[in-house]
Parts: sequence; structure tokens; C-alpha cells
Amino acid sequence: MMTSEADIQAMTEGEDMRPVSFRTPAFRTMIGDMPSFNFVHPVPALVELRARTESGVIVRKDFDLDDEEYGNRPIDFKHVEKIANGLYDRPDTPIQQIQLAIPKDIDGEKTFRWKRFNSISPGVEFGMFTVYQGTPMHIENGQHTLEALARVWDRVKGSSFGEDQKKEGVLKASAAPVQVLVQSDRDEVTRMFVVAGMTKPISPALMTALDQSSYANRLGTQVGRRARLLTDEPARLVYLRSAAREESLYSTAHMRGFTTATLVGFRDRTPDAREANVRKVLEERAGSSGNLNDELEAVVTETVTALDYAYERVPGWKELRRSPDGAGLSPKQFRAEYLHGSPAGLYVIGGVLGAARFCGVPLNDVIDALAELPWGRSEGKIRKVDGVERMQHLLFEDTLVRFEKGTDSGGNVIWSPTTAGGARTNYEAATERVLKELAREAAFKEMYHVKTLVHLGLRSANRRGRPRKAVES
Repeated sequence: MMTSEADIQAMTEGEDMRPVSFRTPAFRTMIGDMPSFNFVHPVPALVELRARTESGVIVRKDFDLDDEEYGNRPIDFKHVEKIANGLYDRPDTPIQQIQLAIPKDIDGEKTFRWKRFNSISPGVEFGMFTVYQGTPMHIENGQHTLEALARVWDRVKGSSFGEDQKKEGVLKASAAPVQVLVQSDRDEVTRMFVVAGMTKPISPALMTALDQSSYANRLGTQVGRRARLLTDEPARLVYLRSAAREESLYSTAHMRGFTTATLVGFRDRTPDAREANVRKVLEERAGSSGNLNDELEAVVTETVTALDYAYERVPGWKELRRSPDGAGLSPKQFRAEYLHGSPAGLYVIGGVLGAARFCGVPLNDVIDALAELPWGRSEGKIRKVDGVERMQHLLFEDTLVRFEKGTDSGGNVIWSPTTAGGARTNYEAATERVLKELAREAAFKEMYHVKTLVHLGLRSANRRGRPRKAVES
């Protein structure tokens, strides 16, 4: 027997029969007076939901002072690409929570329905969460992750063979945590984003240690964890902060700068450029059938061996090899007395070793030559400059160090060494000065040739206009 129209009306009495955007089991909690619904959503379904912009689902707009709708910060598509590449390489990576905001109603009609099943604990209910079609869902947080997910899914969906098919299978079986906030006040939504999104940036040192998907990061971290300079005593390698203090020497970010300089010089003006150049060198070393991870391990081993040798030979570093009775320099004393106690000085040594590696000059021979140079911060002499006597460092004046004139309590003239700054221009100029000094010996002449300087990023291969000013000796 067919159900009559009256029976159907009776069955649907009090039910909202509007089309549904999605329905899912969820947990309901309250954040102050604001309802919050928490659930997981399959990745393909979440990407599909995001794609329904025509019907007002998951709207994302840049912030506009004059707009009444919610707004967000502009999307950084380079950041999206970085996340997408990481998820594509490892689709088994857990996905961060996507946070969305919906209004309570539109023109008096409710945007959602909550059907409570039971209470889990005080303030937490479990039930069925329904969002009606046409409800705008503004992205509160996770805009870059959502965009990256869409890119990766579009890339692998429908694959019928190979790695992409495997990745599609992983993503099909994956779900992303989602939180939907019911908030109709546009200013309150943006306030929450500012407060919740105001995360403290991760220090470069910690990022280097954390992100081991990067060849440059792995190179710096692994050398730092193996070289005796950093392992002979506890706490010499810093990774939770960027600055070296007390008993620490260098951070993982400093070691990344040093080790990549030994491989690609100073062609690291952006993280992407640094990574691309490191990868290119590894690919060249590996050849068409080689393994980049094997080549990275070989570079790490070479660099650790060279650094261990330098630890025995280079002034300042060799004094850090304290005897059991404590004789020798503490890291704090070393940083105060030697120019390579600063990151800039460390990068100079890395750049010189990079020139040697490029030219095929034995690294130990170059380290022996570096050990003869004046690395002490106070190693200067009085010279006449423009007719005026002033103290100048024997090699690194106005690159790594400069002397300031003063008087002591007795009225006597004193010259105090101060840092010339850690800017790239300073340590690049200092590196070039060292290469010029070493090139006085025939064995090291090639290290100061233009092709070597181009490799290090100290010269342009197709420089136009006025030539770069030469570094004074």
C-alpha cells in the first residue's frame, strides 16, 4: 500500500527537509557561549566540499576592511606548494586540524542541526551534526593545508598504476580533523584567528633540526651531531634556539650555513635556492643511476673528517680541546677571543673549504693554510689610513672586525675590537680576502679564479655594468 501525502507530512512534521551539504557524527563542545563541533572528514570528501564554492561551501576571502564578510590573510602559494610537496612525498603524514566558521543562521533560517545522542562528559556531547546546503563555511585556520590537500588529491586521484596509485590509496583511507565554530560576528571570527594564529615562529636552528626532509638541513644537522668540535663536550650544538650562549658553540642553523657553504658556497639567498643548489650538486655527484641519500652520507663523512682535522689545527678550535684538568678555552672564552666564534667567521671557513672542494684541492692542505691566518679578534697593528693612525686587523678589518679608539682611566689610547656585523656582504668579502691571501701559494691559485668565485656566488657569470669592487688586501 502506498503511503499517503498526509502520512508523509505527519512523518516529516518538525523536520527540516532542506538539502544537506554534509552530515557527520561529531562531538559538540562549548567555547564560552560559542558552540563547536569536532569531527574527522575523509580527505576526498573534504576536498570535494572545498570545491563547492558556487554554493557557498568553504569560502575563503582575503581580509578587507570594508567587507562585512569574514576575511583571512592572503594565501602564500609558495607555502602551499611546500606543504603539497611534503604531503605528496609522504601522504602518510598526519594532517593538521582544519578550522571553519559558520553563521548561526541566514535570514532567520538555521544553518545547521544538532541531534544529540548522549553526553560523553560534562560539556561534551556526541551526536549527529548536519550542515544545510548553501551555508557559507569560512576558513578560520588551515587555509594553506586545505589548498595543499586539494592539489595533492587532484594530482593522484584516478591513478591506475605506480606510486601515484599507492598515494591515492593512502589518501583515500585518510581523514582530516575538522572543527566547525558557530559564530556570526565577523569581527569575532577575525579576532580568534589573530589570537589563535599568533604562534611563535620556530627558530631557524630548531627548524633545521626538525625538517629532515631537506637535504641542506640533514647535511648541517648530521655534521653537527658527528663532528668532535660539537660532540666533545655536552651542549656545544644548539638546536632549541638560534644564538650560542655559555657552553654552546654553534646552532644547527649555523652548521647548515657552514656545511652548505662547503658544497655550494653562498648560493643560498633563499631557502628554496639553497635546497635546489645542494640537491643539484648531489645529483651531479650521484650521476644518472646514483642515490642522493648515499651521496649525502658521503658528503657528511667528508665534512666531518675535515672538521675533525680542523679541530686539531685551527687556532681557537684546537684550544677548545680541554684537558681533564680543565686547561684550555671554554666556548664562551673562544667566542670572545676568536673571529670564527661567530657564525660569520664560521661561514668564511666553510666558503674557503667550498672553493677547495670545487677545485679538487685536498681539504687538509687548505686547513693547514687556514691555521696560519690571524683568527684572533685582537690581532691588529697600527697603520696610517688617510694620514691618520688607526688600528687595523691583520686580515679581516671591516669585514669581520673593526677597532674602535678609546682611552683608559690613565688617558692612554686603547683600541678595542668590535664586530663588523654578521651581514652576508661582510662574510662574503672576508671569504674573498682569505682566498686572495691563500692564492699567493701556487697550490691554491685556482681557488681564486673567476670560475671558482662564480661557483661560490661571489661573482656573477654574466655580470654587466661596473665590475665588482676588489677586496683590499
